[in-house]
Amino acid sequence: MPEERTDHDGAPAPRRRRLLPLVVAGAVIAATAVAGVTIAAGGGAGDGQPVETTAGGGQAATTTTDDGPDQSREDDIDVAVVGDSLIEQSRDQMQAHADAQGLTIVSFAFGGSAPCDWMDTFRELADVRPRQLVISFAGNDSTECVNPGGGPPRDPQTIAHAYRRMMPAIVDLFDDTEVFVVVPPPVGEPASEPAAAAIRAAYRELAADRPEITLVDPAPQLGPDGEFHLSLPCETWESAACDADGTVAVRDPDGIHLTPAGGERYARALLEALGHPVDG
Repeated sequence: MPEERTDHDGAPAPRRRRLLPLVVAGAVIAATAVAGVTIAAGGGAGDGQPVETTAGGGQAATTTTDDGPDQSREDDIDVAVVGDSLIEQSRDQMQAHADAQGLTIVSFAFGGSAPCDWMDTFRELADVRPRQLVISFAGNDSTECVNPGGGPPRDPQTIAHAYRRMMPAIVDLFDDTEVFVVVPPPVGEPASEPAAAAIRAAYRELAADRPEITLVDPAPQLGPDGEFHLSLPCETWESAACDADGTVAVRDPDGIHLTPAGGERYARALLEALGHPVDG
């Protein structure tokens, strides 16, 4: 389990409340899927719009600026999540479990986006200092910030190198927040497993250099043998979605996106890693 991070004196840092909701970087993020390179672009569940949600449902509450320390948890953010389509397809499930546990969670997701598309949002989040931050991007390469030259699909190592370069500046913003980076799960045709593998390697290299980062691997929930699967044997909590053959569909035929059951598994994997396991 991740260790609780504190200020240098060993006590949790005081938290200041700022005006929310947070803003989305840029005006419009294109969600263009390029088979074999853009491996987590828009599609499947989710409406393709950045959404911020909090425990209790609905849009995030607006809090007022407080110039002094505030120790109350009422307006604090327990978990902030920023990601691409895999978060679009799992955020409702995460929200439901957060509500059940009394956690405040804010989620920002857009299919086809890269971490650099969300720099304004990351800066706003750093100001409000969530207790935990989840960064979940599987390697999209279609927006201007990550691929300013545009053009044909780039090779996996070039994409991974771009992600490796952009991530430290994001992590540097969060000096008293637990940072979790999600490695892409196994993908299948027509998506590119070499591209996903290159992003995994880049994130692992980043975490090796930055011990404050905790990696989250959803593969045990989506590909326990390290392989891509459209369906997997049902868990006890999946009886409603379980097919007659005892399996449940967890991935879409496009090779990357999640079904509702897959989104549930992804959400559970993330919450387990954050120390908020789901009962049942």
